[in-house]
Amino acid sequence: MAFNLFISYDLDKPGQSYDAVHERIKSLGRWYHAQQSLFYVHTEFTPEQAHRHVFAVMDRNDRLIVVDATGAWMYPAPPSDVEAINRVWFEMA
Repeated sequence: MAFNLFISYDLDKPGQSYDAVHERIKSLGRWYHAQQSLFYVHTEFTPEQAHRHVFAVMDRNDRLIVVDATGAWMYPAPPSDVEAINRVWFEMA
């Protein structure tokens, strides 16, 4: 079963490695970096599995939320963002 997940994070401690978190999120499946700390990912990982996978490279004082999405609405949103998310959402594996 495939999941459409929105993943958002806050790295609270100064000097955190965003690269490690970004790479871990990208390893989940097809992805789109929608906003500074928000990714959309199409994956075979459940929300709980994705959370454990990403949080493994984060510090305990950081925050992470993984949301299973069945639909979304963005406004205002540049058409390029909507098109990018739709490509990830609807692309066949």
